[in-house]
Amino acid sequence: MIKILESKEELNLGFALRIEVFVREQNVPLELELDEKDHNENTVHIGYFSDDKLIGVARLIDLDKDIIHIGRVAIDENYRGKGIGRDLIIGCETTTKEILKREVTIELSAQIQAEKFYESLGYNRVNDTIYLDAGIEHVDMRKVIN
Repeated sequence: MIKILESKEELNLGFALRIEVFVREQNVPLELELDEKDHNENTVHIGYFSDDKLIGVARLIDLDKDIIHIGRVAIDENYRGKGIGRDLIIGCETTTKEILKREVTIELSAQIQAEKFYESLGYNRVNDTIYLDAGIEHVDMRKVIN
């Protein structure tokens, strides 16, 4: 089940999963992983639950702007390779459409190793620039949904 994380308990589960994936597995500094955007009024956190266990998380930011950003996509390592990420991104797109009720451009900053995954969902590179974010190579990708 994919849903918006609303309670403090659900949000803390989401933050814990992100810390596990990004800080512990990928060595992203904690101060870069959790930021002020997590608590912005125009940010929505999305969770993927299997039974009562949170196994995937993502956030939508800038819901007050013309270009919405999906970020901080993390899947529990025990559930990777099972389509959870695909379902989570589609859930983010659906949630964005339900909230905004208009055509929307979604951008994301994809780790190079995940670029093909996002391409399979219809995202395309914005440009040829490859840059480092927390020491990991990324590219900007975009998709218009209506």
